[in-house]
Amino acid sequence: MSCSVDVTKCIRCAACATVAPQSFAVGAGRARVTRQPATPAEHTAAAAAAALCPTDAISVSGATGAVLEPQPARYRELVEVAEGVRWKVSELPWSTLDRAHLHPSLIALVREMAFSEQTTFSATQRFMQAFGDDLDFSQWVSVWFYEETRHPVALLRWLELAGEPPPGDDFVTRGRVSAPFMKSRIGTLVTNVISEMFAAEAYRGMASHSPEPLLAVISQRICGDESRHGASFFAYARAALSTSSQPERDRLDALKVLHFWLNESGSVSHPVNEAMAKMAGLRGAHGVLPAYQPPLQRVTRLVGLLTGLPLTQPADLQPLLLEHTAKLHAGAAR
Repeated sequence: MSCSVDVTKCIRCAACATVAPQSFAVGAGRARVTRQPATPAEHTAAAAAAALCPTDAISVSGATGAVLEPQPARYRELVEVAEGVRWKVSELPWSTLDRAHLHPSLIALVREMAFSEQTTFSATQRFMQAFGDDLDFSQWVSVWFYEETRHPVALLRWLELAGEPPPGDDFVTRGRVSAPFMKSRIGTLVTNVISEMFAAEAYRGMASHSPEPLLAVISQRICGDESRHGASFFAYARAALSTSSQPERDRLDALKVLHFWLNESGSVSHPVNEAMAKMAGLRGAHGVLPAYQPPLQRVTRLVGLLTGLPLTQPADLQPLLLEHTAKLHAGAAR
């Protein structure tokens, strides 16, 4: 297997270096290949990096081998990667707001996204409760929390520059409400891999199509964060699955999560999914941005790489889900 980076597409999100540090690095410039993958596990990680890349800047060729191996603690490594690409709110080009390209649907869309970003606070509390005994992951959540809380700050500042009045405390309080986590840890991690990828795609679309240039810059920065966070959740999901006492049960939980996001999105009580549903009327025919297209193929491929199952497109999921469910029930009946 070989991999390469198209530097003209790279936005320095560092998702590749997060999930496949043996093969990718991001310094002062764009991402680069430091070493071609040499083992089946490295092949899988490189393929995951390609699936996680929000701009399709990474190309891979050759077969992958989904070998899950015990993972060392990742917190320090993930911190270093994040610090290498982290942007500052103060350094965004705030003076470039172009009022001639403001549109009511664009302002309403940003307001809705700023509202949905408030759930980071309650989600962090739930992470600390559910994963409090995982010292490495719970330390990384502090990085995730800090980076995520900058998103509404940037979006709300854009709204103020666009002439919107600052939101009251009720905006923040209502936005912090989120649904309880699943009992399954692997299910929770996979849910967050998918939600971060969905959010990254939403921001990528805003960055590519926003008629207002400042919003395009902000959206690209947030898109990079969401992609890197998805890669981090993937890394922790790999670690959890590689050391699981019930790996087949965890694989089934991962498949179930994917099923709901692909086929029953109306039943998914997650802030990202709910926000995408609310914003559907603000894009497409009624807005200045094209309709949102969730990255279904990429999330399917990623769950396949995580579980080691032959998942490359959404149509592969249903027969695998039925087969895996039957296999577990047969084993429980013995």
